[in-house]
Amino acid sequence: MLHTVGIAGITGNVGAPTTKSLIQAAGEGKINLIIFHRASTDLTGLSTATNKRSENVEFRVLEFADPPAKIAEVVRGVNIFISAVGFPALPSEPNLVDGLALSPDLVTYIPSVYSTTWTERDFGDPRLGAVLAFLHGGWERAREKGVGVTAVYTGVFELFWFQLGFVGAPIKENIIWANEKQMQNRVPITAIEHLAQALTRIACADPQSIKNKEYSVVPFWPTGNELKELYTKINGQQAQVKEFTPADREAQMADAADFGPAKAGYWEKWESGVWGYEAEGRISDREYGGPGLEEIARSFA
Repeated sequence: MLHTVGIAGITGNVGAPTTKSLIQAAGEGKINLIIFHRASTDLTGLSTATNKRSENVEFRVLEFADPPAKIAEVVRGVNIFISAVGFPALPSEPNLVDGLALSPDLVTYIPSVYSTTWTERDFGDPRLGAVLAFLHGGWERAREKGVGVTAVYTGVFELFWFQLGFVGAPIKENIIWANEKQMQNRVPITAIEHLAQALTRIACADPQSIKNKEYSVVPFWPTGNELKELYTKINGQQAQVKEFTPADREAQMADAADFGPAKAGYWEKWESGVWGYEAEGRISDREYGGPGLEEIARSFA
């Protein structure tokens, strides 16, 4: 008997490719899939994609702000719930979890916290901890309610690294923002497509086997120096290195509105070389067969 996977946040950077991958898995008879969406969501593309795979795919309207009892009814039958919502929806995720906790069918919940690992010290920092509490609201509520959690850790998404400059290195500017230690140390970069595939593999497993497990999805580990060489090669001129200073860190920590403390947290881990992806018990998904880092970087140049 097939188990049932539900996903919400189906139009975002993570949700769109993950939903597509899950639809394929449902079409192959690996899972039943319920695609949750808001009443206002345009489903044209997804409806077309599921025309020939409708037997195992269902669409349901879900509003995170609804009363928990109503949410529980909407998610009835779901064994694994994947949240892929973006930042604007995160404040409503604890309420979603209140609803999930009332469903007798739910086994585990994958929260929309696809990021690096964080320590107790990180959570205890007044500024970084406040940002992390915002990001982990649903996760923490799940722990309070006794809902199973399946955590999936990632590196910096390729979009955030090469285009948006989340850690200060958009490839078009041909600048690496790093200090001497960071130039020598590795930094984790995750292709979103790899995450989508990994989430599908995880979701296709027996729900009880993934309950309260932790996974990491990091296919690329370049050093700062290797990134400098890559930028130089792609841009056809020597990449520049901009020193990341204590003053830069303080400026980031003060910029809570733009998640600056989280950015500073990544820089600190890069400088220390300590990330935590391979802690005891964490399962590393290495089944990535997509483009290499150079091909990915070129797509943003």
